Amino acid sequence: MTALTPVVSVEELRRAYLALAAGEFTTSRRRARPTAAPGPLPAWHPAPGERLIMVLGALPAAGTSTVALALATVAGDSRVVECCTVAASGLAGASQAELGVTADGWAQGRRERVLIERRADRVQGAEEMPVPTSTAKPVTVLDCACEVDLLLAGRGWLAETARATNPVVVTTRPTLPGLRRLESAIHLLGVDRVHAVLGGATRHWTRTVTPLLGPAGRQLLTAGRLTAMPFDAALSLHGVTTNELPAPVLSAAATLLSRLEGPLS
Repeated sequence: MTALTPVVSVEELRRAYLALAAGEFTTSRRRARPTAAPGPLPAWHPAPGERLIMVLGALPAAGTSTVALALATVAGDSRVVECCTVAASGLAGASQAELGVTADGWAQGRRERVLIERRADRVQGAEEMPVPTSTAKPVTVLDCACEVDLLLAGRGWLAETARATNPVVVTTRPTLPGLRRLESAIHLLGVDRVHAVLGGATRHWTRTVTPLLGPAGRQLLTAGRLTAMPFDAALSLHGVTTNELPAPVLSAAATLLSRLEGPLS
């Protein structure tokens, strides 16, 4: 005998769809609960008299940690705060002496006059980055390799700092993809507050890179806000270690530091 399929009206289908959309047909047979609104996140501001330099990466492996450490080194009595999860650290081998881990999870190390602070735990994203510790150091360099567009659109103290800091240093590579990402970062941050660094530049970088720059990149070049960080084979291979940074790298960092004029807040 042939089974008859019951006829379902359009109105019944409409009600079933609305019930499904409302979460009434779940495995637990409970209505889905609305997601709670996100609460406020901790805020952070530099201490009075504390000079802040923020270094952002236009793309991965753009040398943000090297530039941040070089800036802190030429600044003298300073610290670097590396804002990434523990597995992504570019400064894990940079400290000449380990000073232990703070109660809120910052692993501290010393490198001559520079204090290095990096995370000792896994951090899911920029919004969950704990605020830096208080310090008596007069200069703090934030090493932040987050995606610039996601960071600026995010929440938390790191996003607020990226939106407010002026000027801000953006690192990239002297390649066409790197310069395209730099152009995008400049537009997101605002051309008037960006100082760009070309990490791993060769001796004749102006001849090879200048034709590849976009309008915003050429504007930085004309204004003297595009600094080349020379290529170093050992640094490229081994990354930052306890060894001193190469003299040409420190010289480029000193030039950049001199261009970052005025109070940085």
